[in-house]
Amino acid sequence: MLKLVLGGSGSGKTTLLYSRIRARAEAGRYSILLVPEQFTSSTEGRIYRELGDALSGMVESFSFTSLAERILSAEGGAAVQTLSDAGRAVLVRRALEELQDNVHYYYRHRRSAAFCQMAAQTIDELKSAGLSGTQLAELARDCGPESGKLSELALIFQGYETLLAGTGMDPSDRLELAAARLEAALARGELPDFLREREVFIDEFDTFNAPKKRLMGAMLAALPTVTVALCDDGSPMVPGEMGLFSGAKQVAAQLRQLARKNGAEAAVPELLRTDLRHRDAPGLAAVTELLETGTCEVPPAAPEVRLFAAASREEEARCTAAAIHRLMRQGVRCGKIAVVCRDIAGYRAAIRYEFRMADIPLYCDEPTTPEFSAPATAVRALLALVRGADMTENLTVLAKTGLCALSEPEVCALENYAYTWSPDAAAWRTGFEKSPRGFGENELTDEDRKTLADAEKARQLLVTAVDSLRGRVRGANAEQISRALYFCLKELGAEEQQAAQIESIRAARGIPAAEEAAREWNVVMQLLDEMAHLLGGQGVTLAEYEDCSACCCARRTLGTSRRRWTRWCWQAPAKCVWMRRTMYLCWALRKGSSPVRRPRRAF
Repeated sequence: MLKLVLGGSGSGKTTLLYSRIRARAEAGRYSILLVPEQFTSSTEGRIYRELGDALSGMVESFSFTSLAERILSAEGGAAVQTLSDAGRAVLVRRALEELQDNVHYYYRHRRSAAFCQMAAQTIDELKSAGLSGTQLAELARDCGPESGKLSELALIFQGYETLLAGTGMDPSDRLELAAARLEAALARGELPDFLREREVFIDEFDTFNAPKKRLMGAMLAALPTVTVALCDDGSPMVPGEMGLFSGAKQVAAQLRQLARKNGAEAAVPELLRTDLRHRDAPGLAAVTELLETGTCEVPPAAPEVRLFAAASREEEARCTAAAIHRLMRQGVRCGKIAVVCRDIAGYRAAIRYEFRMADIPLYCDEPTTPEFSAPATAVRALLALVRGADMTENLTVLAKTGLCALSEPEVCALENYAYTWSPDAAAWRTGFEKSPRGFGENELTDEDRKTLADAEKARQLLVTAVDSLRGRVRGANAEQISRALYFCLKELGAEEQQAAQIESIRAARGIPAAEEAAREWNVVMQLLDEMAHLLGGQGVTLAEYEDCSACCCARRTLGTSRRRWTRWCWQAPAKCVWMRRTMYLCWALRKGSSPVRRPRRAF
């Protein structure tokens, strides 16, 4: 049976679900709570707070992804490797190479990382809608003038699926496979042990894609009750409505249809109308009413709420900056002020401009990718060097990543020598013998000799490793390039340096920062593994490999970084006169909360 719990934000939907879960736990019955991926950690904490030690073991919390993995581990299929977002882009490029003359419109873009990334995103959206390459090809025939391009996209999609069958599994396919396994078990009259006599509660979702709907359909057919909480005011759905709750109304209608399709009953929705969250805060209650209905009356008990009708986003940002400036003059700290908007992408430019004009510091959390981390920068510098790029620039960048077995005086000596004498490729391959202080200095002091020895030691380490790498990648395929890059980093001492950095960060800044440092290295090593796994023995040029690896780095997300840390990095002191140019390569922007993991080893 499908049970829907409807109500606006703060009406007590989640509290009602937890009360029912607790009642089942007290009766000795187990439950399953499904929440989005980003809420799994906080949900575990709330389960413990709500149910305590004795009862919290009676409920299991899952996301759809972890639930699918649990089903696959019980019914078979969990061992298949899952493709990441970065791997999708690489596999699209490989599909284009395999198709050759069968693709006319898009073949010339096969070496464009941006196109492969966009095509991978399109395939991901098509899979989320439940379409396969064959279905897209059938739909493309009736699309008129655009049928040619759409047919080629379907051909790329089919090629992607063919290659995927031999290398791994798309993340959305794991949900489909889990649903298929659950349907097969139901057909046999069996269920995995962890699902028997369970009631499922689903919270915090506002939409479900096609793979999730199929898995939900299997659960509706297999389990006695599935309760879903949706943020909906309960009013009837009007065709073509585009209000605040229109999406939730459509989801509710789709769930009722899904229940009927799978032979389950749909109970009358339970509607919660009282705003429990803001019953002691009339100002926030008025704001909630404004967001839900578009109008509100500010009560006399909430003078802190001010409404302002702006003509544009720029005017909104200007008014916000003026209000914050007024609070700052009253002594309110900037850390106590927050700016909230529904879509930051539409307001970011206006807010930054107005805040800069008003001299208001802005700290903004934004997702970061590993493409500018020290391990990724080291890989890019090595690829540039073996392609014949400028040795001075790339060798100094490689040295300053902090992943080479060099001390800070040695790195500074190398960069200062390179800046003073500007050595060419031939000079880099011969010993450094000139005065570190430049022309006119014939007699070397003891300090000069020590500086020269440090620069020479750094030169020997870097040039020897790069020349060895150049010999290994000449005529190599993608797997051999990945392997050669890893062993070159190992020869430079990157693993030991990374481990030492993690330990020093843990001692100075704690486990979360050290975890983030380990994650940067692990992500880049995983990308090398993924490039070797997906491209395999396929012949690629170094430029193509670099383009694909850059696309992979741009598709992976590490977490969030704050602008204020970026400012602090640029102000960090350095002994070398030119060290500040790339200091961001050595000072990590890290944030995390889990225990420190050991650095990953490629291959």
